[in-house]
Amino acid sequence: MKKIKNNIIWLFAMMIVISSCETTELDLLSDPNAPVPEAIDVNFTLNSIELNFSEFFESVTSAGADAVRLEYMFDTYEANFNNTNADLSGAWTTAYAGILKDVDAVTRLSEEGGDFYVQAGIAKIIRAYTLMTLVDYFGPVPLSEALQGETGVVFPNTDAPEDVYAAALQDLNDALADFALTTLNPPTTDLLYGTDTAKWTKLVNTLKLKYYLNTRLINQAEAATEIQTLITEDNFISSSDDNFLWRAVSSNLPQSRHQYYIDEYLAASTGDYISNYLMWTLTVEKGIDDPRLRYYVYRQVDAFPTDPATLDNEIDCWNDPRPASYGPIDMISAAPLPFCSLFGRGDGYWGRDHAEADGIPPDNSKRATYGVYPAGGKFDDDDAEDIDPGDGLDGAGIWPIMTDSFVAFMRAEAALYLGTTDDARMMLETGIRASIANVTGFLPNPGDFTNIPTATDIDDYVTAALALYDAAASDDERMNVIGKEYWISLFGNGVEAYNLYRRTGAPNNLQPTLLGTGSFPRSFLYPNVVVDRNPNIQQKADLTVQTFWDNNPAGFIQ
Repeated sequence: MKKIKNNIIWLFAMMIVISSCETTELDLLSDPNAPVPEAIDVNFTLNSIELNFSEFFESVTSAGADAVRLEYMFDTYEANFNNTNADLSGAWTTAYAGILKDVDAVTRLSEEGGDFYVQAGIAKIIRAYTLMTLVDYFGPVPLSEALQGETGVVFPNTDAPEDVYAAALQDLNDALADFALTTLNPPTTDLLYGTDTAKWTKLVNTLKLKYYLNTRLINQAEAATEIQTLITEDNFISSSDDNFLWRAVSSNLPQSRHQYYIDEYLAASTGDYISNYLMWTLTVEKGIDDPRLRYYVYRQVDAFPTDPATLDNEIDCWNDPRPASYGPIDMISAAPLPFCSLFGRGDGYWGRDHAEADGIPPDNSKRATYGVYPAGGKFDDDDAEDIDPGDGLDGAGIWPIMTDSFVAFMRAEAALYLGTTDDARMMLETGIRASIANVTGFLPNPGDFTNIPTATDIDDYVTAALALYDAAASDDERMNVIGKEYWISLFGNGVEAYNLYRRTGAPNNLQPTLLGTGSFPRSFLYPNVVVDRNPNIQQKADLTVQTFWDNNPAGFIQ
């Protein structure tokens, strides 16, 4: 997260300089890094909110992706998601000390006649996303008593999670009302949508779709009615031009590259593994390579070692007995789940199994790593070369927060379970094709490579996925096909993947934890920064506590 923090430090430094030029004396009782509302520059503060939001998303997406096998997870759930988890501690702190505090300041200035309606609307949308995600991840969180500090409640109690969700929905509606007002002071800079309120409006309606899809388990009638209204109005994200992305850039001062790229390419050797389950899904499961494979994954080698001594040193699980839990259980296809590595491929898709906690061998220059999408790394054109700083797009990647493909898959789920007027199969195909287009279109110079997927490759993949859908005998089986394709499209977004899995149980064939132990996190523990400092927040009993909209049976996901 270093790159984002550097950005924020630079931003606040600029705010302090500007404030000092406009102020004749310094109030020594005020924190210059957190100025009172009447002293803030609204446009700088909006950019601060957006920068903090990108850091928040980065943190929460990492935790969700680890849980659902989009990223490799080292060790058990309990070891990863205890109350010292750095990602979740950082997310909580960024949300309350950064995003929510600054949004409160911007909205108050607008309400007091500051004519900052667009800034306030954007800020409310970001607050709504943040509040929904806090509830999705933690359950009850502070809101009504939060952000009061020394002037009010120092140790805020948590609010009921359904009340926080309702507040987020109100923020979305209020943002639309703000955009309908005439303003003489539009934002000077908007890092996400370039001050385009039409695109922000589409995002509002898309987040409403997400809201009602998450709550369909506890209020099916309302979800069906509201989602159908959104479909009829047809004003949500439906093309790549409207995709809600955070764009990293190739910059050292401050460090602004994609975090995956920083962790891997700038170190000139991989520091992480790609999930074996992800690579198996992209290569083996359907018997056809996914067109996104070479964009998602870059191989540093094109073969596995064959000498037993080398294998013992570099892939020590190679001769271990296959866990019984790795058999073909309730699977989309008959292909057995991967164990240890994708040796059957023989072409260097070198990763690790979910929760593999053995020591780290000397394989840094051989592991598969992040490719061009979303990390801004290299496209895999059979180079089989070590990665180096400056390779690929030099870290100019993205965080895909909400895209047209995600919306299509959500609409497919709603059609299947809520009876909306959409055709679930058509939405499935739309989602697959939109995802492939977003991924393949991310490479700026496709003509320089020989392994770009052809139109026939894409059609063959879509045909294979739709054949699985057509062969499904129940809505749950059809949802599993939709969910697997949605899950694949979510590489780089652990938030929606984590919600999808808890909401639907799809994909239903996730690779088990290696030792077969531990409880899947139905919600995460409160970070120690919360429970250690606030006596009004009690830690949960364990990871099995479910958030309010998740009324699925205990233990139905692993």
